Amino acid sequence: MCFSCLKWALLVAVFGFASALFCRASEDQSDFNGPKYVVTFGMGYTDFLPGSLIRMEVRFKNITQHAETVTQEFVVLDKDRLVVWKTVINLELGEEGNVKIPLLIPVPKTAGIFTLTLGHADEIQKELIPSFEFNVIRPQKSSRLSKILVYSPAYEENLNLFLKTWEIKAPNYSWAQVLLLGKEGWAHYIAGEPEISQLISRSLRREMSVIFLDFGSSGRDQTTQSKIFLPFDVKVSFSKLKSPERVFILKGGYPELTYGLATSRVDEWNGSDGFTVPDEEMRFEGKGVRINALATCGVNPIRFPLVEVIPVSGKGKLYLCQLSTEGRIDETIQPARYEREIPVYDPVAVQLLLNLISVSVGDDLLK
Repeated sequence: MCFSCLKWALLVAVFGFASALFCRASEDQSDFNGPKYVVTFGMGYTDFLPGSLIRMEVRFKNITQHAETVTQEFVVLDKDRLVVWKTVINLELGEEGNVKIPLLIPVPKTAGIFTLTLGHADEIQKELIPSFEFNVIRPQKSSRLSKILVYSPAYEENLNLFLKTWEIKAPNYSWAQVLLLGKEGWAHYIAGEPEISQLISRSLRREMSVIFLDFGSSGRDQTTQSKIFLPFDVKVSFSKLKSPERVFILKGGYPELTYGLATSRVDEWNGSDGFTVPDEEMRFEGKGVRINALATCGVNPIRFPLVEVIPVSGKGKLYLCQLSTEGRIDETIQPARYEREIPVYDPVAVQLLLNLISVSVGDDLLK
């Protein structure tokens, strides 16, 4: 073999060996360096009954240039960061591929605040590890509420079903300490129907509490009134705001108002995009009454979506609750999959309504 041919063969061998080393190094770097995929959680409800199921879509996205075999652990942690449930998902991800997996998570059977997140996640950047916090609660009546009976007109069908379910429905009006009204009752009131006005006046004279739920500028029928006359010679008007709110905070000093709740702060309710307070603010005019704010909004702390109106000299109390309970207090309204826009059952909303009824009745009416 000539010298030039031998030299050329050696050069080819050297470059071939170097190329092989480079390729092997590239493979090793691909195998061990940097994140390989991203996991994200789909949207979901936040409040659940113990022992129910969370239905959530989990998305895997390959961020490498080649196929990946994924073994990923999912865990549910309690407030002490202890694992109360776990599972593992195995799948193949194509090059830069996306996979969506429906995940069913059993809700713990004990009340509390829990977190769904990833277990072992060595191949995911720490700041990209998803986390979903949810609340588990079983609504319950306080011993005080067990002494209270509530009346609601027949046209408030959903409220009467709620009262019957919780065994706080008065056999008839004369037994009741509370008159409970919702959107139907408010629609009758702003329409000027004398029957509802007389019922409210009679209730207040009997020193009952009158509660308006889902209180707002419109009910079944629209109204063009800029100011609406309420009992105790109080007038209310509504100021339109830019957007509704999700967060509200219950006032301290009322243990019956926060009974059964993990915290006085509520970040959102199930359904209706999580919104709890409509996009309008109540404004009052009048004298001879005391107006107590029982809740404030998270974004606007000087906005009060739940107020108590008490006459300085008079009988009865009036409660105006803007919080959106409609569609959220019936346990049968639980869709099989996540529906972001419609209201669905929320056990925290149920607990709050039970608490509001309880706190509205004075000790003198329980004797």
